[in-house]
Amino acid sequence: MNRTVAASIAPFFDRLCGADFAVLNGVYLDARGFQKSLLLDLSRLLNTRCHLTIDEYMTSSGHVMNYGLPSLSTLTSNSKKDLQRLAQLIQHAIKLYEPRLKQLRVNAVSDPEDFRSVQVEIQAAVIFGEQTLRFAPSFHLFPGQVELVLQPETA
Repeated sequence: MNRTVAASIAPFFDRLCGADFAVLNGVYLDARGFQKSLLLDLSRLLNTRCHLTIDEYMTSSGHVMNYGLPSLSTLTSNSKKDLQRLAQLIQHAIKLYEPRLKQLRVNAVSDPEDFRSVQVEIQAAVIFGEQTLRFAPSFHLFPGQVELVLQPETA
């Protein structure tokens, strides 16, 4: 007998290998737990820095040593070109390390209230059982940290 729980996390490397999203003892995630798992893993991914340069990262493969994002210190939030580059970096990272997200689009815009901050909007679809769910979180990137922006329906 399988049980569904609201908050458990399917192991990262199981997902990378395409394994079933079962947790131990036949316990599966429900839709809300599944989305929480996605948010937690995205937050970890965006808060981790790897050793590669931006150019090296954009041609890298999903090796565990390259997990995270490269240093973003050369990018500025008041440059449209840099914001596009940041969106491309994040999209590449998600494609490499979060295979549950499909039809992925990432947009980065500077925060009008804080010139050091960038708002990253992610739009994707995710397959959960036999249904496709919309997944559209927003994150604020501050120097040295990434924070999830909780939407009213997510809070």
